[in-house]
Amino acid sequence: MNLIIDQGNSVCKVAVVDGGEFIAHYSFPQVSLREAGSILSDYPDLKATIYSSVAGVDKLLLSLLAERIPTVLRVDEYIDVPVRVRYDRKGLGSDRLAAVVGASALTPQGVSLLVVDLGTAITFEQITSNGEYIGGNISPGLYTRLKALNHFTSRLPLLHDLVLPVHAFGTTTAEAISSGVLHGVVHEIKGYIDETKANDPQVQVFVTGGDASLIESYLPQEVRIEPDLVLYGLNKILEYNR
Repeated sequence: MNLIIDQGNSVCKVAVVDGGEFIAHYSFPQVSLREAGSILSDYPDLKATIYSSVAGVDKLLLSLLAERIPTVLRVDEYIDVPVRVRYDRKGLGSDRLAAVVGASALTPQGVSLLVVDLGTAITFEQITSNGEYIGGNISPGLYTRLKALNHFTSRLPLLHDLVLPVHAFGTTTAEAISSGVLHGVVHEIKGYIDETKANDPQVQVFVTGGDASLIESYLPQEVRIEPDLVLYGLNKILEYNR
């Protein structure tokens, strides 16, 4: 039984995996020692854990995990992964690496991949049909764009959420911001999909991340939405290193 911890910029996702199946999910702004202790008490049979953080490393949390679980791994630039990586590992976010591993594990060999993760940032990862992760791009996420419009203008309000439903064009400032930001992201992702498909029509596209559900209906039907892709990839990395 494995414990998977993925600390993102704004959300910490935690999962318990038994025999390859996710049996429990948790979500916190940042998992506290008390919350972690409660999960450990609920699942005393945990044998291994993997910790990924794009923010600072929580050393107290790692110490607690080491006291209670026999095998503790932290994702860093040196950890072994079951894909060939041609990207500079020093600057590579652990969540991006895990998404690549997860998508690769869910796809038959010989198929190229485009992996899109929608969070505070939107990341685009490219994996060749030979299983090589050759690189990717980073773009502002939905909320980051909302925040930027407020920060860099004198009159535009800060929207904490999109005004739904989103129409083609807004009739109020809040609707105009919501429509502009959402459609901007959708067209950006579609552009990447079209460009990638022009080079390889058989490419498999994965979309994951906290904002994936907001754009799912705007994407082609063949796009695969996998909310737990990063957690799945982290579990694969844990098993690979064990």
